[in-house]
Amino acid sequence: MSTDPFDQLLDLENDYYQEGFGAGVADSSYAGMIEGKVFGIEKGYEKAVELGKLHGRALIWQARSRLENASVPTEGKKEPNLSTPESSKLGDVVQRLAHMPDTGRLQRHVEALHTASDASTLVKDNLDEAVTEFDDRIARAKAKAKVIANIVGESLNPISITNAGIEDATGLQARH
Repeated sequence: MSTDPFDQLLDLENDYYQEGFGAGVADSSYAGMIEGKVFGIEKGYEKAVELGKLHGRALIWQARSRLENASVPTEGKKEPNLSTPESSKLGDVVQRLAHMPDTGRLQRHVEALHTASDASTLVKDNLDEAVTEFDDRIARAKAKAKVIANIVGESLNPISITNAGIEDATGLQARH
């Protein structure tokens, strides 16, 4: 069997193709890992911000209901302290807000929202079960916030986006 001296030359294109394909796979797997980490950090931040907003609403609703029910003692419940100098401003703001109806049903919903949005009780692992539980708690907290907002007669999204142009978004006035 004779070997043709041009066989290596004819296989040159295929060799370069295989070499380029291998380099592309190695580069893309590294870039994909970096991109995945960045995406995970962004999504985690968005979820944490959403949970923080819901927890803030729960704290305000608790403070408002506590001001309404100042004579009713609460046992074993973790509530914000409105007596510190930093939070006295919060207490002033809470007192200026509209009063909430005094119902046990509302209190149970507010307490459930507070419990569901409490970040100190969340598992922050990157396991499938932990991520699913985190998402479920955000969904439960959103549902509770909607129920509370309906009972109190408030809107969850007080800012209207209808007919919002660039002038509305930046605070600039249109020159006509």
